[in-house]
Amino acid sequence: MPARLAHVAALGLALALCAGCGGGARTDVRSVSERFLLALGEHDGAAACATLSEQARTQLEDDEGKPCADAVTGLGVQASSVGRVQVYMINAKADLADGDSLFLSDGQDGWRLDAVGCKPQGGKPADEPYDCALEA
Repeated sequence: MPARLAHVAALGLALALCAGCGGGARTDVRSVSERFLLALGEHDGAAACATLSEQARTQLEDDEGKPCADAVTGLGVQASSVGRVQVYMINAKADLADGDSLFLSDGQDGWRLDAVGCKPQGGKPADEPYDCALEA
């Protein structure tokens, strides 16, 4: 009986740790990603910046030397549809139909984009990291 109790406790812990991995988190990640892409397609820099993490906005402004709303539409990221969404606790990845990826994190303000316009550099991502138009 103690072994079964330990197994149930371990399963409960695993489920609690993965609570953010469920459909609700994937839906939220997809929604933020789609809002960002729609804003880019409409050249609405303010709306696109609202989906970025504070660190990403700061990085973009530092890199470009202008306000986020003016800089974000010049990143060269194309509007595309969201395909696969993967959630890993407080981080997520959205793969786009054009082959790019978006990376997000869950913070005080909910899901926000940390890296956009990310292209795989060949090989496994662990061996060859993504090259991103913007990353915090």
